[in-house]
Amino acid sequence: MRSCHHLAALLPLIIAPAVLPSAASEEDEQCRLYLAESTIPGAGLGIFTGIDLQENSNVAEPDIVIPLADYEWHTAMEQDFHLLWGEYSWQTNEVAMETDVMIGSALVIGTGCMPNCNFALINAREGKPEYNHAGLQRGDHGVTGFTGFHNQRMITERFIPAGGEIFVNYGEPWFETRGEDMANVPFTANFNLVDEFLVKFRNLSLKYQTSNNPDFTKDLWSIVEAEARVIPTRTGGALPLSFEDMQTAQAVGAAESRLPYSMRPIEWLNDNGRCMDNIRPGNSTIRDAGRGAFASRFIPKGGLVAPGPVLHIPNKTAMNIYKPNPLTGERDTTKESGKQLILNYCFGHRKSTLLLCPYTSPSAYINHSRKPNARIVWADEQTPNHNSDWLDNDVEFLKQQEAIGLSLNFVATRDIQPGEEVFIDYGREWEKAWKKYVKEWKPPVDSDDFVPAATMQKATLQQDDLLIPLRTIYEQESEPYPQNLVFYCHTETFGTSADSMSEGLFLWGEGTWEYEWGERNDWGVWEFDWGNAGRWSPKFPCKIIHRSEETIFDDYGNNFGHSYSAVLLTEDEVPEDMWAEIIIPQNEKHVIYEIPRVAISVRDKMYSKNEFLDGSFRHAMMIPDDIFPKAWINL
Repeated sequence: MRSCHHLAALLPLIIAPAVLPSAASEEDEQCRLYLAESTIPGAGLGIFTGIDLQENSNVAEPDIVIPLADYEWHTAMEQDFHLLWGEYSWQTNEVAMETDVMIGSALVIGTGCMPNCNFALINAREGKPEYNHAGLQRGDHGVTGFTGFHNQRMITERFIPAGGEIFVNYGEPWFETRGEDMANVPFTANFNLVDEFLVKFRNLSLKYQTSNNPDFTKDLWSIVEAEARVIPTRTGGALPLSFEDMQTAQAVGAAESRLPYSMRPIEWLNDNGRCMDNIRPGNSTIRDAGRGAFASRFIPKGGLVAPGPVLHIPNKTAMNIYKPNPLTGERDTTKESGKQLILNYCFGHRKSTLLLCPYTSPSAYINHSRKPNARIVWADEQTPNHNSDWLDNDVEFLKQQEAIGLSLNFVATRDIQPGEEVFIDYGREWEKAWKKYVKEWKPPVDSDDFVPAATMQKATLQQDDLLIPLRTIYEQESEPYPQNLVFYCHTETFGTSADSMSEGLFLWGEGTWEYEWGERNDWGVWEFDWGNAGRWSPKFPCKIIHRSEETIFDDYGNNFGHSYSAVLLTEDEVPEDMWAEIIIPQNEKHVIYEIPRVAISVRDKMYSKNEFLDGSFRHAMMIPDDIFPKAWINL
């Protein structure tokens, strides 16, 4: 979770506090985001806004995204503990990372890990990350130490009043695959069923409640509540929580009647929560560090810089990456080739196998210095989801714990001014490893030629992306693209064949198939869901054979770029290092005409990004000896 793991002391030493010039005038005394006990019973921690948030507002500072590449293959699922990252990870297609690894997941550090899901009151969604390394190039030694996926924002979907808890949509499968504990969590459809039931209930109560029977409605509701408790169901869980709530639900709906239960008073959050926006990300004052963390307001000595609830990984070998056996293709545990990038964002100790990985942002951006202005300490005993008794139990005990239960705090060791960069000391072992890495670093052979796909197309397609002409395969003969770039064509439909994509099949039969990409309206613009532009699945590897001379404008003057013709690659044409969800059979040829630019993706080949380079810097930050529990020493 460190966006930038670099050594201040190896560069010119910081003589005066490092400050971003524009930050001092932006000091805001009111905490904008709190980490506190969730309003959902048993859900652990949640995040709450400290200010009113309008619809389509940023909830918090942006997150970073870290790939967890082929984890199951590298571990062969042999670990004797539950990997907690599995509970907090995202599917790669949700963060525009699906073409970067064969099989993997994405760790969204910060608000991407923190919010709970309440289908009654979903009020936020995650965007897509940007990709760059804060000005560092592929040949710079600092580029391998931190993730280039950053600036992923959580956006509000409705007005959220100050004190409201933030909820996102996990998706129903997340709950359906987690056994009995989640069997009665109500989904959106269940609240809709309750609304239909409340209409019938109201009609019944109006019909039979009289002056001679004034308590009929209340008595009838008591029967409904009792029946729902006998056999708990998801729909039963969507019922209003009291008679008074039932009356409210008849006016605003069952889901909306839950709103008061999702609120915390600001005074309560100040007393019981931890502020998450005392720091914010920005480009570090240390050039080779990439990004850093800066104080967003004055932080006094001993004050909280950032909360740091952690996921515990009992055995750090779970981070190992292995080469395949050339004969069998299976992992060869005698040939370790590196470690997962998430290791750089975790704390460890030289005498223990244990790793502790904070999952809050912007603490992920805090860099190293031998003259730090902050340090880590254990949260106090009253902190929710921090079990101080775990500090007295050994690593074998921690292997049995399948939920988070430990929390750190980043605290100031002296007064920190607004706009000043925050540093902690990563420890001597980390520093020694960094010096060795810098000394041995050799830039990749393609350093001068590598151009990230993100320079041509952002994860969320922008207007300026559409206007960059893509070269055809014939133009590429004299002006080739860098070797790391590949192209994918998206479609919503493929002609009028009886065979459809609805079941994920693409077997139209031997021969050549030619068709236009889709229908156009009267002014020549394609008719499709622009809101989902660039998000379709499947993505077919393709090669561009033609580009229109003119760009296409709609009736409002919006320029959607050129249209293209392309041939979908067949199974014998797709290179091994190019991800493909569905492969076209070798005996079929598909030529698609009039493809809009928005339906073509430019991506990097698998494992070609800086995060996957051989010889990358990987090392955990070190937990200071004075706070490391003796019970955890096992090496």
